[in-house]
Amino acid sequence: MSSESPTAAAAAAAALKKDNFKKRQEDAKKKQNGELPPDLDENGKMINPHNPDYITKVPWYLGDSGPTLKHHTIQKVDHFLSMSEADELIQEKLSAKKATPKALGYRKGACKNCGAMSHKEKDCVERPRSSKKAAWKSGMDISKDEVVLNLEEYGKIAYDAKRDQWKGYDPEEYKETINTYHRIDNERRKFRQEQKEIRRREHEAKQEKKRLEKEKSKLTKLSAITSTMKHVPTDDRETNHENPEINPANEKADKTTESSSGSDSDSDSDYDSDEEEDEEDDTKEFMARDEEARDFQARQARQGGVGGAEMKTTVRNLRIREDTPKYLRNLDLNSAFYDPKTRSMRSNPLPDDNPEDLAFAGDNFVRHTGDALKLASTQVLCWEMQARGEDIDVFSNPSQSELLQRQFQSKKEELQSSKKKEILNKYGVSEEPKGLDIRLRLGQTEAYSQYSRDGRVVKGAGKVVARTKYEEDVYPNNHTSVWGSFYSKSRRCWGFACCHSLVRNSYCVGEKGKEANDSANNQTITQQQERKMLDMKSSSERNGTSSLVKRSDVFGESSGSIALDEDKLQQAMRKAQEIEERNKKVDKDERKRAYNSMEPVDVTPEDMEAFRRTRQKREDPMAALLDSEELLPLN
Repeated sequence: MSSESPTAAAAAAAALKKDNFKKRQEDAKKKQNGELPPDLDENGKMINPHNPDYITKVPWYLGDSGPTLKHHTIQKVDHFLSMSEADELIQEKLSAKKATPKALGYRKGACKNCGAMSHKEKDCVERPRSSKKAAWKSGMDISKDEVVLNLEEYGKIAYDAKRDQWKGYDPEEYKETINTYHRIDNERRKFRQEQKEIRRREHEAKQEKKRLEKEKSKLTKLSAITSTMKHVPTDDRETNHENPEINPANEKADKTTESSSGSDSDSDSDYDSDEEEDEEDDTKEFMARDEEARDFQARQARQGGVGGAEMKTTVRNLRIREDTPKYLRNLDLNSAFYDPKTRSMRSNPLPDDNPEDLAFAGDNFVRHTGDALKLASTQVLCWEMQARGEDIDVFSNPSQSELLQRQFQSKKEELQSSKKKEILNKYGVSEEPKGLDIRLRLGQTEAYSQYSRDGRVVKGAGKVVARTKYEEDVYPNNHTSVWGSFYSKSRRCWGFACCHSLVRNSYCVGEKGKEANDSANNQTITQQQERKMLDMKSSSERNGTSSLVKRSDVFGESSGSIALDEDKLQQAMRKAQEIEERNKKVDKDERKRAYNSMEPVDVTPEDMEAFRRTRQKREDPMAALLDSEELLPLN
């Protein structure tokens, strides 16, 4: 009993498993037929009941789960991310990046140039370092890892968030730009102060030198005065001392002191003016540097000016110097207007010439060619739809406008074709005319020809005779006529009319050759006819049919009273009906015909009679009423 219990349990488990499998199969069929609702995944989305189990089941290494498709691809969230939500996600990523400490050494698998783990060396945008200063060799100045954020993992990206130019930009990065500018400005101010201090010291040194020179000159003058005063009498010297106004030395000394004081004041004013001039020069110098920096940062046009709308127009209308200028194409004062500022001539300067031969047809020529016409028609269609109250614009949504233009064009063509078919059916035209008759295509020409009253060509080219691809008017081997000018009824071959020769490469010998060829052709044909008649007689004896010599006896062209065998006629009628039924079923393609289908067949008078009876004459007005039961009105 103990040995039988495991076996019985296993059998019961197998039977239960089999019943569950059958039940699952029945439920799957009911779900496919719509009798039961389909399964739902963990997010509440419907699973197609026609999907097999190996698609909806999760593999064993991903854990246990119900029917789902999440393990095949990343399921996108239906929520649309706005610009603010995208900015918040980016800021979170940036803050997480700032929180991570900076690497202190080179890490395996990082960029060899800067040391970041987010890219490789070939994708590095940092300035290439030397071999000694590279991150993988020096282990210094390791750059931080870049922020890699895929917004599609968090939801669908909205229209404005997808086209945000500043997506992923950290405003804190601009502080570094401002700090750099402040550092440069401080260095510039410091440099200006140093230069100003140097100029002030140089100026003070010059003033000190001038003052010393003046004092030295003053001392020399005083020594000269004292030496002259020694030779003046004592009474005069006393009077001079008592009267200082009369004393020339005092007067000169006063003038000297006045001049020295005046020079000091003048020097002070000169210093102030020089300082102001220096400051103005410095200001102009730094303003010029700022202007140069602005020009350097701006977009330069090809001729060297600052970029802009005017420069774009100038660059667009520049011409190669070897080309003829627009204003020299027509020197008439009343011709097309030329704008020298924009270098444009909008209208055609030569309107009377052939447009295909013009090298320049005006600047507005491009508005009537290419995709400009298509864009204009699309714009007109959008305006008409806007007038009817529909919200569509060619600039805000060009793809939708292009699709509407195609649909409108297709509907317009269908409407035109239907109208054309109605008109053709109204006037009894079953098929649309394919074009001009082939016999009339070459019947018209623009070549001028003038004829006389008798039909001769007086002026211009005459009627051209149609020529074939074969050589014409060629007389080989002394022949005086072309090949194919003679036909032998007895031999049924083409030849030369000059000598009645039926050999293409024969040599012509004139009238004697004609006589010899005629006798040879008649003699040979007689023998051939006799041999052919003998062959026909033997074949008719074998088949039991009578041999007919004349063609009219078979086809009934000359005599109407021909003796026909009724049994053979009935057999020929049945044979003709079988052939007609077989031809209806068999494909008419020449490549699919049966083997020996082109075998020659002897035609008997009974076969011709059966053909005459079974064929339908299309020109007969009563042919359409053969198989119908319609009664004709009795007049």
